[in-house]
Amino acid sequence: MTFKKLALASALVTAFALPAKADVLGVYVGAQGWQNEATGGFSQNANLVDFSFNEKTNTNLYLKFEHPIPLVPNARIRVGKLETDGSAALTSSFTFGGETYRVNDNIDTTLDFTNNDATLYWELLDNDLVAFDFGLTAKNIKGDFLVEDGTQSSMEEVSVWLPMGYVAAKVRIPFAGLYAYGDANFVSYDGSKVHDYEVGIGYDLIDNLAVDVALTAGYREVVIELDDVDDINADLEFSGFFAGLEVHF
Repeated sequence: MTFKKLALASALVTAFALPAKADVLGVYVGAQGWQNEATGGFSQNANLVDFSFNEKTNTNLYLKFEHPIPLVPNARIRVGKLETDGSAALTSSFTFGGETYRVNDNIDTTLDFTNNDATLYWELLDNDLVAFDFGLTAKNIKGDFLVEDGTQSSMEEVSVWLPMGYVAAKVRIPFAGLYAYGDANFVSYDGSKVHDYEVGIGYDLIDNLAVDVALTAGYREVVIELDDVDDINADLEFSGFFAGLEVHF
């Protein structure tokens, strides 16, 4: 192969390998109000007690940092709460936190968790129409299970760090200021499984060189299946719609 042909081939490979829109230094700050309802139950043995949970509104905040340095990952930090309360009518005895609740007792529960994670990700695609990211997430779920029946109460705590896969995609509608997006974290191991995903749409309310502001809305679901983690078995799902605001500097 001649030098000219080699140079031309290299140029073509480079042109197709590089993103159509190069990254620039940027910071994204976002907030969401998430109205969710929990389903499922928990126990300290294999017989889970299912609860009827109330709908709650939880807040989620996130910060993303992106840069143009090749191979060095971008970063996202996200913090949020998983809070709910509910009740159950026992059809069998239920021992939790050292206390035993009797058949036909009506018991109440309060769940109060933090749902925080940190993600390192790379942009496989990044242009004016399509973006696709992949990476790794460290998620921390930490909180309390409180059970009471009016005469006695018991509490157990759980705290677990989970390494999770991460994928995200965004598709823009040209010249409309609208886009659709989704992202997901997922892991499954030793009988436990956690996934956290959201899908939504966004609208560019402000889009200029100084700052971008977008309104977002969509659906998020968090599933937590724990198999003897901190002496807790659980099968819980938090899901519902959210609305948010994202600012890009």
